[in-house]
Amino acid sequence: MSMRRLVVTIAAAAFAAGAWGQVTKLQTSVKHRPTLVDADFGQIAASLGELTSRTFELERGVCAQVTANWDKPLSTEEFYQAFLDIARTLGYVVSEEGLVTKISLAADTPKDPLPPCRRYPLPTGLQK
Repeated sequence: MSMRRLVVTIAAAAFAAGAWGQVTKLQTSVKHRPTLVDADFGQIAASLGELTSRTFELERGVCAQVTANWDKPLSTEEFYQAFLDIARTLGYVVSEEGLVTKISLAADTPKDPLPPCRRYPLPTGLQK
């Protein structure tokens, strides 16, 4: 590789790294104020996947209709954590491996037939 080509390659890499830093900074400063009304749990996960660059794997049978809103704007990370809290409140098991978030049914949940879709917030009397 010629010296000129090496310098151009290094300059391009430095520019790309600087641009990526700006994108990351922009993503962390963006605030969200979601209002969810009977929103499909899987679609919320798909939207969060786009916002966070995470991959969500939902086990067959993970299903819920979610109604929730927040009084203050949330950062992307706060929204992600709120979503995980909703999943846990619904009784799902959440595990994270790198950029993959897996949401599955609890071990004691019958899988045949699949359980009915859950609702969030939980009806009064069923909350933990």
